[in-house]
Amino acid sequence: METFIGILAITWGIFILYSSLFKMKKRDYKNHSPVGVSGYFEFEFLFRLLSKSPWRIIKGLTILIGFSFVTVGTTIIM
Repeated sequence: METFIGILAITWGIFILYSSLFKMKKRDYKNHSPVGVSGYFEFEFLFRLLSKSPWRIIKGLTILIGFSFVTVGTTIIM
C-alpha cells in the first residue's frame, strides 16, 4: 500500500511540474471566478490573495509544490 501511495504522489508531482512548466500560461495563474462560488470562503480568500501576487512567484510556488510531491513519494517508497 505504501508503494502505491508513493507512486501516486510521484505521478501527481510530475503532472503538476509538467503543467506548470509547459502547459499553463500567464493568464492561468489569475483567479477569475466570483467570490462565494465554491462555498469555501477561506480557500477563495487565499486564492484571491495569491492572485494579486506576481505570476512568477505563483509559478515558483507551483513548481515547489510539484517537487514536494515527488520528494514525499520517493520518501514513502524508500
